Amino acid sequence: MRTLVHFLTGDGRYCVPVEATVGVRTAAGLVPLPVPRPGVIGVLPADPPLTVLSVLGSGGDRILVIAAVGSTFGLLVEEVTGLSSIDEAEIGSPPEGQHEALICGVIGREQGLEFLADPAALAKRL
Repeated sequence: MRTLVHFLTGDGRYCVPVEATVGVRTAAGLVPLPVPRPGVIGVLPADPPLTVLSVLGSGGDRILVIAAVGSTFGLLVEEVTGLSSIDEAEIGSPPEGQHEALICGVIGREQGLEFLADPAALAKRL
């Protein structure tokens, strides 16, 4: 079994392993980063400042805080929808055609297809 945190962006349904999540914050106070890398939307004041990505589609006013590969960063999302435990056998192979392997699995859900995002691959976008 695998416990996942589910969330929405303007482009779809996603999830990440719960062990990679730190928390959820509001996007209030987000400061645009001058000359950012593609997919970096800005920085939230913190100690140290929290870089925020928007690589999985447009977001709303929530930041899902993720820790992976020695980095802590935010992911701009519309809404965090909850937790669930999924049997590993329910997670399909990642889809072909990705320019970068940000998605490491696919889950067929009642609400539609959901992508399992790879926290380590997301961290490489920093």
